[in-house]
Amino acid sequence: MITIEWYKQFRRPMTYATLCIVGLFSVILTAALVATGSGQTEFVGDLPLLIVPRTSGFSVPIIALSSTMKFFLPLAVSLFAGESVAGDASWGSLRYTMARPMSRSRILWSKATVAAVLSAIAVATLILVALLIGGLTFGWHPLSVVDGSTSTPGHPQVDVVHVGAMLGHLGVAALYVGAGMASIFAVAFFLSTTTRRPLVAVAGGVAVTIISRIFNADYLPGVQVVNRFMPNNDIDLWQHLLTRSASLSGIPHFLVLQAVYVVVFMGLAQVWFMRKDILD
Repeated sequence: MITIEWYKQFRRPMTYATLCIVGLFSVILTAALVATGSGQTEFVGDLPLLIVPRTSGFSVPIIALSSTMKFFLPLAVSLFAGESVAGDASWGSLRYTMARPMSRSRILWSKATVAAVLSAIAVATLILVALLIGGLTFGWHPLSVVDGSTSTPGHPQVDVVHVGAMLGHLGVAALYVGAGMASIFAVAFFLSTTTRRPLVAVAGGVAVTIISRIFNADYLPGVQVVNRFMPNNDIDLWQHLLTRSASLSGIPHFLVLQAVYVVVFMGLAQVWFMRKDILD
């Protein structure tokens, strides 16, 4: 069944279009850095992290991941998850799939597995293309990072991350951001089982990250209680790996929260799909 789902997904233009757009983002980003001649220290993301983009090709995957992890990547993941069941329902092919002599659980989890793999490929594509195009353009040199949280005017705290360590950091960052997409995937996949309109499921997945940004204590004081349960707020903690002084205490809570969202919403998807009207 997984083979059938895999073949089905790669017959859809949306699959190729999504992955190509994800890869193209890194190319456009590199071209923008070259065109602007950015040789000055720039902030990356919401954390007090500063780099000089053109000094190393490793700056490109860092900037690409930082600028896409809170909307663009969630959109790609929501597309794969939201299309998985609702796409077949909209085309009318779901009823024929469910009429086959196989359990509904097997059908559901085959779709979930293929959608999850495609989501992981999207994250990997972003980083690998950014690493390749950044290295070819600026060279694979050690990256100098300024820790804004410990630096003072005239006395910047500079950490030089060498090539081997940088590759390791990017690998961990990819795994961390990929794990951070799990809650978005679970919500979009659940919604995909409840509707015949893929756009509804995709919008629901994207809404998760938007609501997380709204109920963020850094921007909206007084929401600390709700803030702890928003699944996308701490997705930028991987940036602390590039500095020596930052605390990584929020990472375990973030990963546990992702697991809770996955268990709850994938469980709801299972219950809903098992009771779904085959003629729906």
